[in-house]
Amino acid sequence: MTELGKIAVLCLIGIVLALLLQKNNPELAILLALSVCGGVLLFGLSRIKDVFAVLEQMAQAGGLSADLLEPLVKTVGIALITHTGAELCRDADQKAMASVVEAAGAFSAIVVSIPLLGMVWELLRGML
Repeated sequence: MTELGKIAVLCLIGIVLALLLQKNNPELAILLALSVCGGVLLFGLSRIKDVFAVLEQMAQAGGLSADLLEPLVKTVGIALITHTGAELCRDADQKAMASVVEAAGAFSAIVVSIPLLGMVWELLRGML
């Protein structure tokens, strides 16, 4: 079975169990959802080295510095974590907390992107 198939099966089992728990123990349903998300994240992180290797090869082939790719990869990671965290908050009927998670994620993405923005600024200044 492919990795995506395993993730889908894990999530489907988690959904069924969470729906069964939600009627009597909504707190346990949220904990189950957190556990499933954590399991899927760990499963996905086991392959992250392969992704980084391919990105580094592409950067070297294109003559790009790894310093340019690092903020991009971090920003994508922040976006994925932010989206998942906000959806978990919404599942727990905590809409205000979901908004805070999204705002913190946006701010974190900006902070991580500052070195990239600095490089772009220096490139533009060099062209003038």
